[in-house]
Amino acid sequence: MSAFENAVLFAIPGFLLLMLLEFAWSKWNGPDTWHHHADAVSSISSGLTYLVLRTLGFGVLVISYDWVAERIAVSEPIITGFWLYALVFLWKDFTSYWMHRWAHANSFLWAMHLIHHSSEEFNLAVALRQNAFNWFSYGGLMLLPLALLGVPTEVVAVVLPVQFFMQFWYHTQHVGKLGPFEYFLVTPSQHRVHHAINPQYIDKNFGQIFCWDRLFGTFQEELRDEPPAYGITTPVRHYNPVMIELNYMGRLLRDALTTRKWRDKASVFLSRTGWRPEDVKRRWPDEKLDYRDPGQKFQRPQPRWLILWAWVQFAVLLLATAYTLANIGELSVLTKTALLLFVLSGVVANSQQLMLTPSLVAEALRFVMLTAVAVIEGAAFAHWGVWLLPLLALVCGLSVWVGGRVCAPSGQLAADISHGG
Repeated sequence: MSAFENAVLFAIPGFLLLMLLEFAWSKWNGPDTWHHHADAVSSISSGLTYLVLRTLGFGVLVISYDWVAERIAVSEPIITGFWLYALVFLWKDFTSYWMHRWAHANSFLWAMHLIHHSSEEFNLAVALRQNAFNWFSYGGLMLLPLALLGVPTEVVAVVLPVQFFMQFWYHTQHVGKLGPFEYFLVTPSQHRVHHAINPQYIDKNFGQIFCWDRLFGTFQEELRDEPPAYGITTPVRHYNPVMIELNYMGRLLRDALTTRKWRDKASVFLSRTGWRPEDVKRRWPDEKLDYRDPGQKFQRPQPRWLILWAWVQFAVLLLATAYTLANIGELSVLTKTALLLFVLSGVVANSQQLMLTPSLVAEALRFVMLTAVAVIEGAAFAHWGVWLLPLLALVCGLSVWVGGRVCAPSGQLAADISHGG
């Protein structure tokens, strides 16, 4: 497990605690920013998917910092200690501003970043909506100057997760403007603007820790008479984080294959975000969201028992992930892979149940992965899996039962929803 995944493992309890505090505050003091439970489960499941796929090494890494630093360093750092870490942090945040800005400006890069903006809610859970598939990772290129100066890999390995985790806290509606801090730090008010689809808020406030937007002309203050409306202008309308991630990339591929002009086929990926060939737009018009109409927000009604089950199932999947990562050195590659694929298929199964369209494929894959773990481990089963595997098997069985109930005649499900059951 890399240093980043290790840091995430230790950060999970802190994330959960802060989300619980925000949940309690929103229920007791308002506004209730956790009323859409299915969306919250989807957001946190996206973070789990991100962690699982990063651990499995999924994605295209253009260049790693380790590889560069070993080959092109021309000197030793002229500063050490705290000031070296501070300089690396400042450079990382500066380059992250530009990478973030580019991610909004280009269709291909937006396909990777879109999931972070896909929720129509705004709470701490949304911070965990991250690009899990990592189609194209070029962050190492932005750190080339540090490698040239001989900045040690261990310094970068500390700074990157710290800078990443510091972006969590400002995904909230419960903190107002912060006075003088608004001039140089990214605050909840500024980031609410960034996640909004109001015309005057779109493509503003790309900063992550420091407010670089004030220097580069992309700053927009949150206006009292223009409350932010969250989401994306062409909504995905799904709870499955895998489907959300694949949706826009799939649309780009469809548009590229459909349009007649060869130039347009390339432009689909290389052009500004939102651009589409005219012949494609005529065949598949964009669905536009009216940000002023709250009634257009996506929310699939579910009975309370299904929401409760979704949270229970997520908790078990999180437990399985944490246990796998904590004991990753003791597990074989096949066991680790099977357990993480079990978690991934569980995320899909859980979110599809929330969509009221259970996935038989995801349920079957879970059983296959669980069986594979038991077979691969053999005698070691009693050592480390004596409590975990039976628990996972129980969840699998209950999930199939839940899927059957979701697929029950529509009248029964409607009765469950209307009675709060």
